[in-house]
Amino acid sequence: MRLLLATSVFLLAACSATPSRTQESPPAGDPGRIVIVDTHAHPVRHPRRQGVNDAAIVDGMNEYGIGLTLLMSPPLPPGRPGGLGTRDLASLARRHPGRLAFAGGGDTLNPMLQETAPGAATSAALAAFQREAEAIVRSGAAAFGEIAAEHLSSGRGNHPYESSNPDHPLLLALADVAAREGMPIDLHMEAVPRDMPFPASRRAGPTPGHLQENIAGLERLLAYNPQARIVWAHAGWDLTGERTVPLMRALLDRHPNLYMNVKIDEHGDRLTQPFASDGSLRSEWLALLRDFPDRFMVGSDQFYDEPLERLAFARRFVNALPLEIARRIASENARRIYRFSGRRGAMTRDVPAVSILGPPDSQSAPP
Repeated sequence: MRLLLATSVFLLAACSATPSRTQESPPAGDPGRIVIVDTHAHPVRHPRRQGVNDAAIVDGMNEYGIGLTLLMSPPLPPGRPGGLGTRDLASLARRHPGRLAFAGGGDTLNPMLQETAPGAATSAALAAFQREAEAIVRSGAAAFGEIAAEHLSSGRGNHPYESSNPDHPLLLALADVAAREGMPIDLHMEAVPRDMPFPASRRAGPTPGHLQENIAGLERLLAYNPQARIVWAHAGWDLTGERTVPLMRALLDRHPNLYMNVKIDEHGDRLTQPFASDGSLRSEWLALLRDFPDRFMVGSDQFYDEPLERLAFARRFVNALPLEIARRIASENARRIYRFSGRRGAMTRDVPAVSILGPPDSQSAPP
């Protein structure tokens, strides 16, 4: 037990003893460069294998003009340890106040959702799920996430396939908590507007033969509690080829509590990403952003232990925006939707710092 305590203290000290040279300052550089609030990123893909490098995160943010980043665990499946938990993310954010915030639930709420069939959402299951959500609220998290409704496997390592109804009873219960606390839900959901065969070009890892329509379920989630802010993650990064501008436009028009963050990388569908082959913003994307300038944000999905290509795409996207909407999409919307300028996301609460080793005599503990 003493050895474990000593090791935990050493790891925490190692993470904070040599801070980034600008960890508490906004990114410097070109004074005309628009600062970005990144609403979806991950500290590390395999934290128990290599640990978290604080300086790499903040220096990467500074390089690409990221003023504030919302960190979260990927949506882990049941029985899959390895992601940073809510306490770990809270500790990381405490070390960099004003630069890092966190969402909770990818490592706890999502496994509970994935292992509970909609018809098996008993009162006991709902109560346990709500208790976990309330614990995340008390942790000082700015949002719930990352939560998966349709998550395709990349085929790399143990990257999972996950699927759950967007209007699952547990998600409806979470919407009530989210509405009451003013905490958005970050939802990962590939667009499936009709029952369809699994895309042949994406067949990798554990995948089903067919995908079930999920847009109607998303609309039921949105309509269930209109005060709950739902952030549909990864606009511009589409693996089914179905998250089109007309679909997003129709949903945004019908549901004022729907928001989206934009992710771009080389592995998404080229036909549904914002950039045309000549490098310019597609006209239909530009029209969508101009018509809904208060509903889009940046969400790079960067893993900070990997090359910073997604941050480069995020910077390129913001630089390509017309000035009249660029600041809103780059940062202002995020600060309003996640209430970063208020009590949430600024780490003003006293949240205990806990190492990834967990408390003494335990390998993990509920947040």
